[in-house]
Amino acid sequence: MLEKDFNKEATGLLEQIDNSNETAFARLYAMYARRLIVFSGSILHSREMAEEVVEDVFVKIWNKRGTLAGIENISVYLYTAIKNQSLSRLSDKAHKLITAPFDDLNPSVEAINQDPYSIFITSEMLNRVNDVVETLPPRCKMIFKLIREDGLKYKEVAAILNISVNTIDAQMAIAVKRICEAIGITKTTDKATKITG
Repeated sequence: MLEKDFNKEATGLLEQIDNSNETAFARLYAMYARRLIVFSGSILHSREMAEEVVEDVFVKIWNKRGTLAGIENISVYLYTAIKNQSLSRLSDKAHKLITAPFDDLNPSVEAINQDPYSIFITSEMLNRVNDVVETLPPRCKMIFKLIREDGLKYKEVAAILNISVNTIDAQMAIAVKRICEAIGITKTTDKATKITG
């Protein structure tokens, strides 16, 4: 499903959740839970704590039903809520993470093999790409994951991580450059090979 359609469906679900529709709430949870758990886990380094954080955030959403229609972008809302809740769970480490966001994290990135680009990439190339992604600096890896794997836009990732779009662009350029080098592609221009969200 395209991210645009995904967001449209999620927005429709919010309207139903506002009317206490439990089926719509379960569908929203199913749409986001897996990727939010991975995101939280990259902050907390604990899948169990990440699952608890995601459940807590969704309980708060259910408790706020009737006021959800004002949420403009549910993806940004959820990722931001998960980030904030995860940082709260870290208590004494939260201050360090807020002042130097995401530099000490080790986000996990799933193999890139479920999008149209992968159809044209051989297994060997795909393995090389995934190996390079795993060696990216933590902030770069987190940004790459949110854009390429979770399908978020640069502006959305900037809002979630509280950094500028220029920083997102620079980090994606680093990722693209390293991937191009690994698979032997020579970049002609930055715009020609830029991976966008």
